Amino acid sequence: MKTTLSILAMLLHGSLMTVAGSEYTVRGKVCNHSGRIVLVTIRPDASLDTLDTSVRADGTFCFSGNVTEPLSAELRAYDSRLAVPLYLEGGVTEVTADVRKPDVYEIKGGGMLQQCANGFYVTERRIAEELDSAVSATKKAYADDPSFARIQILGIRQQYEEKYSEAEADFLRRNDNLVGATLVGRRMATLIRSKALPERWALLGPNARATVYGQLMKPHVEKLERIIVGGTAPDLVLRTPEGKTLSVHSVKAKIKILDFWASWCGPCRAENPTVKRLYSLYHDKGLEVIGISLDNDLEKWKKAIADDALPWIHISDLKGWNSIVTDVYEVHGIPQLYILDENNKVIAEGLRGKKLEEFVEREMGLQP
Repeated sequence: MKTTLSILAMLLHGSLMTVAGSEYTVRGKVCNHSGRIVLVTIRPDASLDTLDTSVRADGTFCFSGNVTEPLSAELRAYDSRLAVPLYLEGGVTEVTADVRKPDVYEIKGGGMLQQCANGFYVTERRIAEELDSAVSATKKAYADDPSFARIQILGIRQQYEEKYSEAEADFLRRNDNLVGATLVGRRMATLIRSKALPERWALLGPNARATVYGQLMKPHVEKLERIIVGGTAPDLVLRTPEGKTLSVHSVKAKIKILDFWASWCGPCRAENPTVKRLYSLYHDKGLEVIGISLDNDLEKWKKAIADDALPWIHISDLKGWNSIVTDVYEVHGIPQLYILDENNKVIAEGLRGKKLEEFVEREMGLQP
């Protein structure tokens, strides 16, 4: 009986803890908005869970609920870009935002995680304001030469992207928590496209990786680690123009260039002479090229191969951008090249023109 009562007490205690949780309130106003405002969180399957909804003509809202553990959420205004990151931990959080300035908002109150996030938001805004100021000054300085101004602005934006990346990396090293995971998770699509997600993942600690965002990142990180330099490239089994099945891994060579292209891609075909020159020089010495097409028309694909006189291996599933290729190799734009060694390890990617020629010459042992 004593054991039974002890177990019952433990169950009741656990139940009370689960039900009690922490009560939160999120209130405030979204200026210049009279439509729907929602509080959402992300589920483990990457879908969104709407926690609460408000529709008031003056843009005010007041949401309340209960959480058993801190929750990463977003305040969103329909038909706008406004998405304010919030951390529901209990207590009252006040938000003031404006759909006309979606990146500028004010958050008061909240718990420790919210304060942690607010601290980095100050850094984000400072960097953004410095960038805006530098861009405006450049436009003004080169008002008579807009083409040159655009070139300068591209360089400025790159400089500030690097500055943000350094600030974020420092924050992630110091904050192994839900905030760090959310910071990276909200940019996951961009980081996947740039193949920078594994680098950010490496900065996350065990607590951040255990969050919903951390678990959502993990499979993408594992996939990207195979297609960045040092990874073992995934195999592709596609068909040649003649209808024969061919595996990328089955092709043996000292160096393999995977050339992602399409008959309709002008820049791809403009790059063909460079690849042809390398092929003619080094094919007999162990270089192989595999053209992987994103075409969806067999005859157009064949015609482009014939017109450009491309002598190497060609494969495709003729599904265009719906090809398995785009998912497996994260190909979001063409031309795109991957260079593999004899063990199918990725040794370079994204090279073109002179840089491609120099790399191949060096790998073939013809350059110091």
